[in-house]
Amino acid sequence: MKKIKCNVCACEFIPEKDEHYISRDETKTGLSTIAGGLEEKLYDTFDCPQCGCQMVMQERKRQLCLATTNNATEDEEECDE
Repeated sequence: MKKIKCNVCACEFIPEKDEHYISRDETKTGLSTIAGGLEEKLYDTFDCPQCGCQMVMQERKRQLCLATTNNATEDEEECDE
């Protein structure tokens, strides 16, 4: 496993799956989002185990959910979102 290094305290640690969470950018909410057209950006994120600072790893892409029909192909997957 590759270690990551905190930019604040220089602590190096191995990111664990159970410590991973998804964060998002600050965005407009409510009715203004209907006409806006853009979705908020999501990021894979960890907190430093030593100082607690948030460490954003990379932008996270949303899963593509295709509409299912009676003629769905094997490449199409159902999505609950």
